[in-house]
Amino acid sequence: MKLKIKRSIPNIITMTRLISVILGIVYFIKDDLSLSIFLYIYGAISDIFDGYFARKFSAYSRFGQYLDAISDKLYALSLIVLSIVYNNYLIILPFIMEILISIINYLITVKRGKNYTERVGKHKTVILFPMMIASLLSVRIRFFYYIFVILLPLCLYFQMQTVIAYINQLNGESQEKIVDYKGKKIKEKIILLLREFCHFLFNPVVLKRKEKKK
Repeated sequence: MKLKIKRSIPNIITMTRLISVILGIVYFIKDDLSLSIFLYIYGAISDIFDGYFARKFSAYSRFGQYLDAISDKLYALSLIVLSIVYNNYLIILPFIMEILISIINYLITVKRGKNYTERVGKHKTVILFPMMIASLLSVRIRFFYYIFVILLPLCLYFQMQTVIAYINQLNGESQEKIVDYKGKKIKEKIILLLREFCHFLFNPVVLKRKEKKK
């Protein structure tokens, strides 16, 4: 019974992210910026924790994957739409890239029955969420527009790599890479993630061509 409750924790966190997104939109429209941003920051942080608990308790399910994907897309879409409504049209570029990534993911699922998240895609998301929050904040506070402008090209760079990585997966030219953090301290985990980030930063993912059978 206790294990069943533990395994439901990731889905509960994901549900709270969905609720926080909806409330974030409402409070932003009501001009309650502080509460809205707090809810969106919670949404970004909760995305890390639901994955952590899913791995910790081996709580993987098809429903959980769909719920997580829906909450992520709603989170991104709400931030993008609000930014566009308030005249930050540059946000359209990463929005188009996210649509492209979603289409390729769908094609992978149709062709291969399932897909997996590419490592570069995880780093892309880490940049994407704060960039979108900065975009929304820039509507009210000019300082955050400069943060947004700095993060935008970096996000697009990682989005392009993510597109290429998923095309490789679609063509059967990519293998899932699982990073094992078991037994490692937080400091060690951070160092590993920073090394991986720097690797993608200076060694971008390239399109792999299918080898022709002789």
